[in-house]
Amino acid sequence: MQPAIRLLVWVGYAPDPHIRSYGHLALPVDPRAWAPQLVLEPEGPQPVLHSVLESRLELLEVIGGHQLRPYSLRFDLPPGLANATCFRLLERSYPGHKQPFCLPVDGLRADELAAFAALPRRFRDGSGVDAGEEVRPVSVCDQLAPPRRYTDNQPALWAAIGPPRHASSSRDWERHLRQVAVRTMHYLAYHLEMGLTGLLLYTDAVQRHYLRRQKALQMYLAAGQLRLVRWDLPERNHVDDGRGRPLGYNYDQALVTSHALLGLSGCGANVLLLATDFDEFLYSPKPGTRWPEPWADCMPRRLPPPQQQPVAVWGLVRYELLSSAVAPQDEAALWSGPQPGEEQAEGLTGAGAALSPLLAHYDRRGMEPISRVHSKHIIMPGREVVSFFVHEGAPLRGVPQFVESDCLQLLHVCNYWRPRSDGGGGSYQSFNVSDFAEFRHWMADSASVAPAGTAAAGAAGDGAGAAAAKAKAK
Repeated sequence: MQPAIRLLVWVGYAPDPHIRSYGHLALPVDPRAWAPQLVLEPEGPQPVLHSVLESRLELLEVIGGHQLRPYSLRFDLPPGLANATCFRLLERSYPGHKQPFCLPVDGLRADELAAFAALPRRFRDGSGVDAGEEVRPVSVCDQLAPPRRYTDNQPALWAAIGPPRHASSSRDWERHLRQVAVRTMHYLAYHLEMGLTGLLLYTDAVQRHYLRRQKALQMYLAAGQLRLVRWDLPERNHVDDGRGRPLGYNYDQALVTSHALLGLSGCGANVLLLATDFDEFLYSPKPGTRWPEPWADCMPRRLPPPQQQPVAVWGLVRYELLSSAVAPQDEAALWSGPQPGEEQAEGLTGAGAALSPLLAHYDRRGMEPISRVHSKHIIMPGREVVSFFVHEGAPLRGVPQFVESDCLQLLHVCNYWRPRSDGGGGSYQSFNVSDFAEFRHWMADSASVAPAGTAAAGAAGDGAGAAAAKAKAK
């Protein structure tokens, strides 16, 4: 494959930084009508290179919300530039405005190599990055999916979640991020037991500072199961100006996912990414089924004949999940409040999943999935998926395909952040108690779940969670 530099490009409009749609940042122009024309200047005397637009018109025509999606461009490098690292970048509209940059060396930082080399050999062997007696830099692909452990037939599955900002831009950072740490602990304890490899959590400087100090997360960080991805974009909360929903805490959601897909696009088929949120939980209805079993048993790899194109994006339908024992207004505390035995709650896996509120308190699932328009996806970044926004994207080397719900699905806890099943919080989808059926997670059968009276579950017997209700499909 020809070496290339791939770019994610966003265009802003300085006089109005609040251009948006549905609370998400939007481009000031329709990308079907205009795209930046970038030029790459290498060190002389090599000729300049002109960008190729990857998010082409024919790809955009099959998806909507075009102005919510970043541009994707690439420079194909000739043999003489295959090992070049430093360039200048410009846009043809302003040929005198040039941005110098150097490509980062893929692997560990120089100050990390010595520490890695000092580890006992048995630890270096297990990581899949030891080359004899010498230590080589570790690519991000090998860090996330050591090739001795993860293969095309047993790929690593990482979740990616955007910055855990407060919806109202609270200045009580420590309290908010302490709650985020508990939510993250619950997410990891459950999903590691389900076979997930780990979580890529996008964070700003304040979030990284506080989350690294939380005892509940330190073992996950040390084990490499939780990676805090540097993402220092600012908050964009502002007063409603009457042009629709103001920019929200997740205004940059499309950029976050696109960044993860770009950063992992050099990886092979042994790395998969689940683009998701804290309130969504991977689930197989088949008892005892954990990742990567669905990959081998029921996830399509290619379209059926005669197309037989490789699948690059796997759609997962979502089912709403409610509790008949906990009132909607009390559910958020289940996920963020003090937990039983919190002092021992560090690095929970296996039995630690028994503490999950999902197993202890949720017993009503929608009989029908949320519309496929609001599905989430498992993605193979190596197949170069572009123009991604929350619920869909365009693969350059493959096609999207839905996974049957009896193979793999997502459980969506609609009252996870705030009460929404009672019609609050700007709900737009209505459903009735008759649309829900009894539910019990098969993992709960072997788990010693916490009693309903703990962790602020004090509304036992209150059927509000499953009463005729409204809920928002996030």
